[in-house]
Amino acid sequence: MIHFRCPNILAAIASLVIGASALLPQHLLAQDSSKPALPITIHRHFLEGQGLVASDPATATDEGISTEGTINSTFHLFHEGKISAYVFDVDPGRVRIDGLPYDEYVQVLEGRLILTPDDGEEVEYKKGDSLIVPEGYTGYWYMPEKYREFVIINTIPKLSN
Repeated sequence: MIHFRCPNILAAIASLVIGASALLPQHLLAQDSSKPALPITIHRHFLEGQGLVASDPATATDEGISTEGTINSTFHLFHEGKISAYVFDVDPGRVRIDGLPYDEYVQVLEGRLILTPDDGEEVEYKKGDSLIVPEGYTGYWYMPEKYREFVIINTIPKLSN
C-alpha cells in the first residue's frame, strides 16, 4: 500500500481523502489577529471542478491512511485554520483509513462514495448527498468512478479527559 496525503486530509481522503495529521502545527490552530476576519466565498467554479490544482502524492505523511495504488487528485483550499474547507477531485480508487484523526463533513459533488466501516455495513453516497465521518472512523473509502467532494474538517484535536 502507498501512503497518500491530500493537503491536510483525505480525503480524501479522503481525500481524500480527504488527509491531515492529528498533530497539526500550532500555526494552524491559532487565529492570525493581524488579518481581518472576513467571509470566504465558496466559488461555484471550484465546486464544479474548474481551477483545481494537482495534489502531490509524494508528500504522503498521514499515518493510518493508505491507498491501493496511486490515486491522482486535484484540490482547492478555501480556508485553513480551526477548520479546513476543500474541494477534492479524485480518480477512482480505494483508501484504507485506520482511525480518522478528525471529524469530517463531506458533500458529494460528483460520482459515488462507498464507505465500509470495519464494524458496520457498506453505505453508498451519491451526488447531492452529505455525510459526517467522525473522528476514529476505521474502514474503507471507495470511489468506483471519478469523484468530487466538498469537505470541511475540524482541525483541532479533541481534548482527552
